[in-house]
Amino acid sequence: MEHPDVRTLWRRAVGLLEGEISEISMNTWIRPMEPLSADQGVFTLSVPNDFHKTFVEQYVPLIHNTLKTAFSIDYEVKIIVGQPESATHQPVGLPQSIPVETDLPGQNSHSRLNPQYSFESFVVGSGNRFAHAACVAVAEKPVGRNFNPLFLYGGSGLGKTHLMHAIGNFVMSRQSNKNVLYVQCEHFVNEFIYAIKENKYDDFRSKYRNTDMLLIDDIQFIEGKEQMQIEFFHTFNTLYESGKNIVMTCDKPPQSLVSLEERLRTRFACGLTVDIQPPDYETRVAILKRRAQASHVTVPEDVFAYIATNIASNIRELEGAFNTVLCYSLLAGSITIDVASEALKDIIQPMGGKKVDCGVIMDVVSRFYHVTIEDLKSNRRSREVTAPRQVAMYLCRNLLNMTLPQIGHEFGNRDHTTVMHSCNKVSEAITKDDILLKEIEDIKKRIAN
Repeated sequence: MEHPDVRTLWRRAVGLLEGEISEISMNTWIRPMEPLSADQGVFTLSVPNDFHKTFVEQYVPLIHNTLKTAFSIDYEVKIIVGQPESATHQPVGLPQSIPVETDLPGQNSHSRLNPQYSFESFVVGSGNRFAHAACVAVAEKPVGRNFNPLFLYGGSGLGKTHLMHAIGNFVMSRQSNKNVLYVQCEHFVNEFIYAIKENKYDDFRSKYRNTDMLLIDDIQFIEGKEQMQIEFFHTFNTLYESGKNIVMTCDKPPQSLVSLEERLRTRFACGLTVDIQPPDYETRVAILKRRAQASHVTVPEDVFAYIATNIASNIRELEGAFNTVLCYSLLAGSITIDVASEALKDIIQPMGGKKVDCGVIMDVVSRFYHVTIEDLKSNRRSREVTAPRQVAMYLCRNLLNMTLPQIGHEFGNRDHTTVMHSCNKVSEAITKDDILLKEIEDIKKRIAN
């Protein structure tokens, strides 16, 4: 007897579930799920993220009963996040069958790549266009040193990790024999510590120095770790001299890694260094529309505009706001501007109708620190002026998404590198200085009111 494929079973089950679950819930939670296997009494379904898994688990009993009623098989329903590389779409009841190829035929567990991150799923805008082009160039022609190393830097949640995974997935899909390794820097450091503790240093060195492409995320975590910097210096040299590709992400440019050895800073900067800036309004809307399409929901244009206008700092917060609205809409039964406003009332601070621009920020900052706007624009270098000036530049960058040259023009025609240094300095300082962090939050409230 020939058994139906797991996808065929799932399609039949979805057809039956349509009569039990509302259309918006079907589109939001059920249809995006992917059937992975139906073997040994377990029906395994994949969901794209933890947020999805949290909400879809409420439907597990209903899915279980539907499968039992339709096929007279008492399956245990298992929900997992993502598709493990060991999972294959197998015909039911035939464990000896030949597995079907996965979407990325060359991917292996060693690479640690997320198959959901691809160039196709990355939304390109003015703030990341150059970074996207540079990553595509590295992926298409990994041999050579024109862009080696590639150093991507920018604030949190702007798409650096997405692009890094996209490079690896692109290379693996076309050259399955390539040894591509993605690793978060913190994990790299922990592995190094474990290797020393367990006397497995040779294994550690072999793993990282024999790869064809090393993708290392958040390289700033090796700052202040002297022994780790020495190890990475030699790993970098080995790969670079062998013509192997190195791609790194960071929250700041190489020159701002003040706790890093000079020899590493110069090596990080010897290839291509690319800044990723916060997305502009049009890009934010495009990202939201892509998310809505992926979630199979219809969202009014005014809701897209509301979220994109009020969530401007980074993509991660933008997608988080969209997920929050989506969750509220399940309770409300529809997605409207009123639902979005209610869902985001604790996230979006009302501005009271006041238009916020660079002049408003300068005014509030100057009054907060008891200096004048003229002082902020002047060439004065005393501490009582430079510190407020740097805070004002930082707020213009983060609240208004102004470009570095635009900020420089407003602050006395300063060079964009001066603005970048000021913004990076404040960004780093607020992670260590609770007083400064409180001051900036207070200034933000004054700007909003």
